[in-house]
Amino acid sequence: MSDINTQHYLSAQLAPLGITTLDAMWQLFVHIGKFWRNLDDSPTYQPLLYSFMANRIDTNPLYQQYYATAQTVIAQLIQEHGQEGAYTFLFTDASANQPPALTPLTITRQKVSNEFIALQLSLGGFKSFGGALNYPGYFGGANVPGAPIPYRSF
Repeated sequence: MSDINTQHYLSAQLAPLGITTLDAMWQLFVHIGKFWRNLDDSPTYQPLLYSFMANRIDTNPLYQQYYATAQTVIAQLIQEHGQEGAYTFLFTDASANQPPALTPLTITRQKVSNEFIALQLSLGGFKSFGGALNYPGYFGGANVPGAPIPYRSF
């Protein structure tokens, strides 16, 4: 039986991510927040992102290479499209989101960017969709008769 909190054998043998990779992943996270208007670039999220990344690497050592690949891909996209254009391309190019993730671009989008988007939403990104609404991880208020509902209605 497997324990999901157990570190993968190969992960224990890896060197920690370099500061340039961590910085590049933080910039990706910040640009996700700007593009999707989710979270601000508050430094309070930085240790949460780094913890998330460390957990991914601990459970699947391929993630260390995914992050290094993403750093390279983003640098290439910035050269080709400029800073803002690079992130817009990464977040919107439909071909980058087609499984399986086998190319550097698809790995960056599917294994890094999309997972960072999910992390942002879990950290409070839904707040940006308007009003204080309840959802897992955020309590927007009580359901009080006569008051606006604290959840989304259809």
